Amino acid sequence: MLVDADPVDDRGLAAAARAGDVEAFEELVRRHGPSLYRFARRMMRDGDAVNDVVQETFVAAWRQIATFRGDSGVRTWLFTICSRKVVDSHRVKRAVPIDDRLIEPVSQDVDSNPFAVASNTAFLEAMEAALAELPPRQRAVWTLREVEQLTFPQIGTILEMSADGARGHHHRARATLQQRLRQWR
Repeated sequence: MLVDADPVDDRGLAAAARAGDVEAFEELVRRHGPSLYRFARRMMRDGDAVNDVVQETFVAAWRQIATFRGDSGVRTWLFTICSRKVVDSHRVKRAVPIDDRLIEPVSQDVDSNPFAVASNTAFLEAMEAALAELPPRQRAVWTLREVEQLTFPQIGTILEMSADGARGHHHRARATLQQRLRQWR
């Protein structure tokens, strides 16, 4: 399970960035940018706004790097900033994600079983639709847990809730997804 890619190395990069090393900060951007982008993409309606939110996340992180105390991992800290930027960007009750997939369909090469390819495609479409219907907090917790492989304490920190609250949102999201996808069992 991926917790914080390499917390010791991330902390070293953060310390170097705190001392003004731009290259160290750029390495943090390279490491964590794709994960932050995936998370923001799941939570936002406007695809162009996703890029802005991720960029604003890193601008805020650069400005706040001197205040990073290391109580959590660098990855968790960055997700916390990104989560706040998502909320700031569109204060709405329900964010509808863009039509972008969390999971890519299996390759459709010549040797593929046509039934398996069709089933996979249909399942992924049903999964995406079910995820889009989840309340934003449940979708955020599910995405951070299942896609980004964060722990419940990390998710709680990011979304400003207890680890048990994150666990509860995850449980409800999984139960809803299982119910909506029961035909695929």
